[in-house]
Amino acid sequence: GLEAQDQKQQQQQQLPETSLEIDPTAHISHQNQEQQLSAATAAFSNHSSHPSIELECGIWLAPSAIEGAGLGMYAGRNFTKGERMQEVGDLCIPLIDIKHHNEADGGDYGDFLWDQYTWSGVGLDAGEECMIETSVASTGFGSAANSFLPLVNIDELYPRRDYAGLHRSTDPGVGSFSAYYDRGAKASRDILEGEELYVSYGEDWFINRPYLGAVPLTNDLDRATNLFKKYSALQRRVGQKLPPSTFAELWDDFILNNPWNDTSRILGSFKDGDREELLKMETLPSLSELRTKQAIRTQEWLNEHGTCADHIRGGDSTIPQAGHGGFASRNLPKGTIVAQLPLIHILDRNRLNMYQFEPDFPSRAAGKRPPQILLNYCYGHADSTLLLCPYGPSVNLVNHNQTRANVKLQWADPKRGNFKPALLEEELIQLHEDPTAKIAFEFVATRDIDEGEEIFLDYGDAWENAWRAHIESWEPVEGATEYKNADEMNNLLKQQQGRLDFPTEFERMEMDIPHPPGVLLACNNYFSDQLWREEFANGKLQEGLQEWEDANSLDYFYCTILRKEIDPRSGETLYTVEAVADDDGSESFLWESAPDVMFHYLDKPYGTDMFLQNAFRHDIGIPDEIFPLRWRNLSPLYRQDERDYDEEDD
Repeated sequence: GLEAQDQKQQQQQQLPETSLEIDPTAHISHQNQEQQLSAATAAFSNHSSHPSIELECGIWLAPSAIEGAGLGMYAGRNFTKGERMQEVGDLCIPLIDIKHHNEADGGDYGDFLWDQYTWSGVGLDAGEECMIETSVASTGFGSAANSFLPLVNIDELYPRRDYAGLHRSTDPGVGSFSAYYDRGAKASRDILEGEELYVSYGEDWFINRPYLGAVPLTNDLDRATNLFKKYSALQRRVGQKLPPSTFAELWDDFILNNPWNDTSRILGSFKDGDREELLKMETLPSLSELRTKQAIRTQEWLNEHGTCADHIRGGDSTIPQAGHGGFASRNLPKGTIVAQLPLIHILDRNRLNMYQFEPDFPSRAAGKRPPQILLNYCYGHADSTLLLCPYGPSVNLVNHNQTRANVKLQWADPKRGNFKPALLEEELIQLHEDPTAKIAFEFVATRDIDEGEEIFLDYGDAWENAWRAHIESWEPVEGATEYKNADEMNNLLKQQQGRLDFPTEFERMEMDIPHPPGVLLACNNYFSDQLWREEFANGKLQEGLQEWEDANSLDYFYCTILRKEIDPRSGETLYTVEAVADDDGSESFLWESAPDVMFHYLDKPYGTDMFLQNAFRHDIGIPDEIFPLRWRNLSPLYRQDERDYDEEDD
């Protein structure tokens, strides 16, 4: 898992201001929703339009066992400890300095729902992309799985950076997709079929949100179990001398009705008003085991209330310039709900605008950049400012192809998620009245799709025309041929370690030696103390460095080479550097006579492909026939309707 999970910024729903509870009978009443369902949201069978066909499913999206938490993820089969939950992990989408670009834009956009679903960029190796701060939408497990710290059963890993073989000197698709890819998730213990899947947001995430109530932290269920055992021991010791009602009253007065119940995470571990819980706990070794059993759903329940979440797996797209793509993980008959797409709304697409810096902050006067790369993964309509951005395993990997499209877009079945179809009849502002994710699309197979076949959606004519215009006008930016990103530079470092001769800063100035474009030299924090010297002298530096990196999060300081010397024993060049701990250079250190293994390249802020001025940007088109009329706030008909409405009020 990640140490930076304590910086987790995600929140699936605004939960009630009581203790976070697992509801063993969680279900959704759909009577009112079904009455409001319009023709545009006609429900399809979860798996297939052929009732006799039962498809395999390893991961499900369905209402969480945590009361008030919206959707959750469930295991569709048994998983063993250490097993990866999916062949290819989450696509991660960076959001770069977005608050500061919004300030430069001058827009008062209100709360940003994505803030409740994103992770710290530092924790996902994307911290160097920005000038100020990066957050990352980890769009599969990182957004869809809930967190209940005592029952965490999923470890999330780091994404890898994968540019799919494209280079800015030759490929117009460069910068149009996120390179942060395949953030894996693996079972941290054996997981039973039907069990809800929980990741760790970190204890600080809950501590810093007091409005969530007394949510149990990592060890609180164990502490609550110990409290119950003391109660049981007291009951056995003196129970024969007192009426049975005495101990029931004792439990009610000191546990369930305790005035500290709203703030004590130990007392909050017990279910309010559940008098059967005492009997259940007598038969189980711990409260953790009881909560685990209560969070297990049957296959029948998942079939009725859930949607399969692993019909799509990631891979390199068969479409030139598209980067990554989504492929069928099994045969999918026509009519299959290939995926559910819970949607995070952005009321004004201008929120994704980006600007050049002048000097240390974005400035509208300095000129525009291409919008945030998130735009390419969101759905929109030409007559609306609204963007709908999906999350869920691999749903953002489905590419465009008008002639080979094999899925279509429709509104989700409200019986299988957190979709409230009544919102389709409301004004856009109603989406923001309750800032949670409460609408959803579905991908539906329009024909039989074979296992391994790439899944395509028709993004619409506007997207198609914009892409064709981009291809025709595209030219590489200046310096593209010489450019190597930090990953490429670091691969070269590894291949030549011990044989490199880095120039000092004085040599660079004297001989006019330029720095490599697009990257900055950094030094590994492992060399900040003297412990490495003994390992270096004994020829075990690589082993010591690997052990340190395995036990610590990687940390690099920008550094400048001041001088160099030849080690008489090994013949290696050793370097003395000034390492800068803070971006503003206010704190620096002198690291002396260290080998070149300490060097590491970092991409310059705003230096990678997604920031290229000629990078393609366009939202995915929502079909006109399913987009609500009340949401078309850029349409002349909408504005006329608003004027008519105002006149009626007058």
